[in-house]
Amino acid sequence: MSDAMGSKIENRMKTIKAVDIMSKFAITAKEDDTISSLAHLMMRFKISGVPVLSKVGTVVGIITATDLFNLMKTITNSIEKGEDIEDFNSLYIRDYMACEVISITEETTLYQMMKIMCSKNIHTLPVMVLEKNEIIGVIGRRDILNACYVKP
Repeated sequence: MSDAMGSKIENRMKTIKAVDIMSKFAITAKEDDTISSLAHLMMRFKISGVPVLSKVGTVVGIITATDLFNLMKTITNSIEKGEDIEDFNSLYIRDYMACEVISITEETTLYQMMKIMCSKNIHTLPVMVLEKNEIIGVIGRRDILNACYVKP
């Protein structure tokens, strides 16, 4: 890769901000929603991760398709052992979500987002106003790929 090309890519990665590429309509779920309703939400909107909100609207977790697949693995193992399993409508997001939420702000650069996603193996980054614990958008891996590989 030529120096000019590398410089152009580096410049793009350091000038594009979260606010430029985030989905401003953040699809969220409540911690007391069922796993079944979450799965329907994720399929309907073709998303792989959802920030989870408390009853008062603050972000308390995140749940992804990987979490749902891990739950399915647990269920299939229980079936193989002959154990009783619960209906998906009686399983709640709060019991399966990741409580540690790695989020970013509007000013986070594309470069920083890529580093976070790659190093932490994260698929979904909530964009937050940290002082208010308020979600204002979300960035998924597709948004990152689009910003990197689609011509401006």
